[in-house]
Amino acid sequence: MIEFDYNELKNQVKSEVKAELRGELEADQELKFDEDENNRQKQINKQINYNVLTQKQYQGQNAKAESDSDSDSEAENEVKNIATSRSKSSAKNKGEVDNKAQIENDTEVKVEAEKKPKYY
Repeated sequence: MIEFDYNELKNQVKSEVKAELRGELEADQELKFDEDENNRQKQINKQINYNVLTQKQYQGQNAKAESDSDSDSEAENEVKNIATSRSKSSAKNKGEVDNKAQIENDTEVKVEAEKKPKYY
């Protein structure tokens, strides 16, 4: 009959089970470490994306405000230019009307002076 040394088999099985459990534990810890590192990296990426988005929005708002102020100043300048040109043109038109009126008055006076008086 074959004799087995149960203590030796028991120790051999224990060492195999311990080695297997250690391997699983290390793999699980490595997996957890990888997951933690991945989660940290995702959080960092989210923060970077948020910062970039915030910066773009801020720059967009500044650009919009600058363009609005530029548009406002351009509109004000245009209104001033229009008002100036209108006042100049109205002054010119008034001057032309005054000149025409003066010429018409002068011609009427000349015409009246050239007419001979009628005696009845």
